[in-house]
Amino acid sequence: MRVAVVVVAVLSLGACGGQGAAPVTVAPEAVTAPAEAVELGVTVSSIDCPLEKATYSEPQAGWELRFRKGESWEMPGMTESVFELVKADGTVVWGEIASNMGTSRDVGRAYFGCTRPGRDDGDLTEAKYDACRLWEGVVYSLNGGEPGFMPYQEASAPERLLMSDVGRKLRYSDLVSGPGGEPWDVFTFKACAK
Repeated sequence: MRVAVVVVAVLSLGACGGQGAAPVTVAPEAVTAPAEAVELGVTVSSIDCPLEKATYSEPQAGWELRFRKGESWEMPGMTESVFELVKADGTVVWGEIASNMGTSRDVGRAYFGCTRPGRDDGDLTEAKYDACRLWEGVVYSLNGGEPGFMPYQEASAPERLLMSDVGRKLRYSDLVSGPGGEPWDVFTFKACAK
């Protein structure tokens, strides 16, 4: 038994370079400096347009996502931007994107079947919001293919937006009559309003 253990140990050492093996050296150019620290969730857009003037499109069903400057009464709490999601036939779904502070993700909400409250209107009750909310999900900016947090309405518009699961939620609402009429979850920058 001892002979078997010694043979296995000798073979293992030989396979691993054991005694007599030349040391391996690493060329100085093979050693790379640590990458510069990047804050997660922060990406840089190549678009020269503030988000509040940006329009996006999606390729599947011709929906447009149109941002505009939010009025003071439309920007309660952590709301960062407001938008209209417009179907090819002109039907409008209204919504907002809000942050949750810290490392939380930006959350979008889209509503249909109730009027967006105006300057002189009171806030909708939670029950009314719930009754007309078609979608709620995480929203990511996509710049250079990298996901990031959404910018504030005055900051540069992202190259693309990912509105997670918006297509599926709209597909199963009364707004879309059948498969293929729903938007895809990714919207690409199209134009900047004057």
